[in-house]
Amino acid sequence: MRSRPQAVTIAALLLVLLSLFNFPWPWLLLFPWAQPPPAIVIYTGFVLGVVGIVVAGGLWTMKAWSYRATIVVCVLNLLAGAPGVFLGPTVGVRVLSAMLEVVALLIIVLVVRPSSRRALEAGQQPSSRVR
Repeated sequence: MRSRPQAVTIAALLLVLLSLFNFPWPWLLLFPWAQPPPAIVIYTGFVLGVVGIVVAGGLWTMKAWSYRATIVVCVLNLLAGAPGVFLGPTVGVRVLSAMLEVVALLIIVLVVRPSSRRALEAGQQPSSRVR
């Protein structure tokens, strides 16, 4: 069993948090008075939320595929969240969007650290089989 670096543990937990904020419910609870986003934003959020939680599970269990998948999910979160930073209907929405952008960047930084990358890519080695 491989040991999980602390950076990967933190990245997995932050990815779960980031993915939960892709769903509309936290936003409705925090900003009930805000104008609802367009349908495409809600649908994109659902997809990114579900995929992000699956990828966070892969990070937690140290799957080799989760290295690239985490980067892709975080970049997609950065692209999807960028309009909220500038075009959010309230200051609170803009601030929370900016904080989530920082979290997505932090996850990328944590995953590409050499110790994290080595540990995650170790799963790409074929297992030795006894014949």
